[in-house]
Amino acid sequence: MDYQQAQEKLSSLTSFGIKPGLQRVEELLRRLGNPHKQKISFLHVAGTNGKGSVCAMLDAILRAQGLRVGLFTSPHLLHHCERYRINGENMPETVFISLFEEIWTAICAMRQEGWESPTEFEAVTAMSLLWFAREQVDYAILEVGLGGRLDSTNVIRPEVSVITSIGMDHMAYLGNTVEEIAAEKAGIIKKRVPLVTSANGPALRVIEEIAARRGCPVMAVGHNLIPIPLKLSEQGTVFNLILSESIYVDLEVSLLGLRQVENAAVAVQVAALLDISESAIRRGLKEVRWPGRLEVFSRDPLIVLDGAHNEPGFQALAESVNLLWHGKRICAIMGMLADKQREQALPRLLPLLDSAIVTPPPYLSRVGDWQRLVALCREAEVAAVAEEDNRRALQMGLARLKSGDCDMLLICGSLYLVGEVRGWLEECV
Repeated sequence: MDYQQAQEKLSSLTSFGIKPGLQRVEELLRRLGNPHKQKISFLHVAGTNGKGSVCAMLDAILRAQGLRVGLFTSPHLLHHCERYRINGENMPETVFISLFEEIWTAICAMRQEGWESPTEFEAVTAMSLLWFAREQVDYAILEVGLGGRLDSTNVIRPEVSVITSIGMDHMAYLGNTVEEIAAEKAGIIKKRVPLVTSANGPALRVIEEIAARRGCPVMAVGHNLIPIPLKLSEQGTVFNLILSESIYVDLEVSLLGLRQVENAAVAVQVAALLDISESAIRRGLKEVRWPGRLEVFSRDPLIVLDGAHNEPGFQALAESVNLLWHGKRICAIMGMLADKQREQALPRLLPLLDSAIVTPPPYLSRVGDWQRLVALCREAEVAAVAEEDNRRALQMGLARLKSGDCDMLLICGSLYLVGEVRGWLEECV
C-alpha cells in the first residue's frame, strides 16, 4: 500500500458518515493493543471555538518545558499528516502508511466478524493514539472532533479536561440550544479530573453542574481565572493573568485577537496545574504558531487568513479586524458550508467590508447554495461577485490589491477554503 492508496482507503470510510458512539473505536483500539491505556499523560480539549488554538498553545508550552509532546487536531490545512504531530513535526508519510495498514487490517477483521465499520474519524483517532504510544510521548493533546460525550477521542482519561467557548454549531448532532450543546461537550469530564473552561452564561452553568456531580474542580475564565489585556497589535497581545494561587504579569501571546487572550489564559491554567515552569509558559505563548487562524500571511501586501466559520467565530473575527485594521478598505474572499449558520454569522463581519468575492469551499458535498452569500453581502450594501473556481477567486482578490482597489485581502468563512488558498498564496506572494 502506498500513500495514495492509504488515503483512498481512509477516505472510503467517509461513506459511513458521522456516527457518534464509542463501541466501534473501543473495539478497534482493543485489536491494536489498547494504546490509549499505556503510559501516556493526556490533555483533552473540547469546545465550539478556540479549542485548536488552546491545543497549539499547550503543545508549545509543554515542548518549551523539554517534554515530548504528541498533538492530534483536525481538520488539516494542506496535508493530512498535519493532524498528527510529535514535537511540532508532522507524521511522516511512511509512518502513516505503516500504521494505516495495521488499522485497515483490524477494520477489515471487524467487518468480517459483523461489526459496524469504524468511521474515518475513528480510524484517525486510533492512528494518533497508536503513534503516540509507540513513540512514548510524555503528553498527548487530543482535540475533540465533534461534541465530546460520544466523540471517538473520549476513550482517554486525561490529566486535565478543557472546554473552550460554547456556541451554536453542529446542531444536527449536538442539540438545538446552548445548554444541550454544552451538555454534550461536558461529556468529556471525568470523575475527579480538573476542568478548565472559557465557557460562560448558561453553558457554564450546565458544565459546572456536571463537573460538580463528578467531583471535578472547575477553573473558569472570568471567575477564578481572570485575563487582563494590556496591548493588542499585529505582533500579538500582551496581558496579565490572575489565577487562584498566582499572578502572571506581561504575558505575550503571538496569536492575534482578543479571543486568544482567553484561550491563552486557559492554556496557562492547565500548565500551572501540571507544574510547568513560568519560563516555559512565557516562551511557549510567545513562540506558538497556528496557521489559518487570524494569520497575517503577508504584510506588504496585507493578506489575512482566518478559518472563522460560525457566528461566534465571525464575531471574534470582526472584533479583531476592527481593532487591528480599522479604516482599511477590505476585500474578503469568502465561502461557507451550507450546514453553518450563514445568515446569522456573516452579518457580524459585513459592516467592515468594502467588497467580497464569494467562492465555494472545496468540500463539494456540503457547499449547498454557496452563492447565497452574494445576496447576503448585497443586502448589506457590500459589493459582491461569485466565482466558482477558488484559484480564480484568489487571483481576482490579488489583482484588486495590486491595483489599489483595496488595502487588505481577508480570506475567511471555512478552514477548508483557507487551507486550499493558503497553498497557492505560498506560490505567488
